[in-house]
Amino acid sequence: MIENDTLVKHKILGYEGLIDGVTKLKMLYTGERAVDFQYRIKVLGLDKRYVAPEEDLEIGNKDKEKEMQSMFRKLRLKARKKVVK
Repeated sequence: MIENDTLVKHKILGYEGLIDGVTKLKMLYTGERAVDFQYRIKVLGLDKRYVAPEEDLEIGNKDKEKEMQSMFRKLRLKARKKVVK
C-alpha cells in the first residue's frame, strides 16, 4: 500500500501529485475495477482529486516529494488566512 503524501506520477496520463487516501467508490475507478480500492491523488493547483489503481502509478523522487508537500502546506496556510479575514 502506498502511504499518504507520497509523490506519484500516472504512467499513462502523466500527471503528478500526492497520495491523498483511497476510495472504495467503484463508480470513480479507472482501469481495473476488480480491486478493493484505488488511490486518490491531489494535484497542485486543482481542487478535484484524480483516482487511479496502483498499477497505473509510479513512485516519484523523494526530493521532489518534499518540495511538493511544502507547496501544498503553503497553499493550505494561505487558504486559512483568507477564511480568517
